[in-house]
Amino acid sequence: MVRGFRWAYAALAWLFVAGVIYQVLLAGLFLFDPTSSSKAHIDFGYSLSLAPVLILAAGAIGRVGSRLLLWTAALLVLAFVQASLPSLRDGTPFVAALHPVNAMLVFWLAVTIGLRAWALVREPAAA
Repeated sequence: MVRGFRWAYAALAWLFVAGVIYQVLLAGLFLFDPTSSSKAHIDFGYSLSLAPVLILAAGAIGRVGSRLLLWTAALLVLAFVQASLPSLRDGTPFVAALHPVNAMLVFWLAVTIGLRAWALVREPAAA
């Protein structure tokens, strides 16, 4: 059971990375395609910000270790910050402008977690 949840942890981490890449594509479409709107980027972004909850749960059940759990908790925090930054546009535009910078941090941390999770599932099973 633990091994299965480690696989789920790794799969969810990489699906999250793919989601972040898709989110950047949606932002690019909004910027460069006059027929698209920001609604897809916004809606998918809110959904994506909840995904680290599932990753964290799979990691806890899969006993991935305290370091990976802390990194995943940090990913959860950064994802929620990411979702809240655009709402600061009117009052503090400089802070809201950190939205793409935070997105890079989210991407980096998600890839790091994915790589570590993949290494964990590739370890031989304990006897």
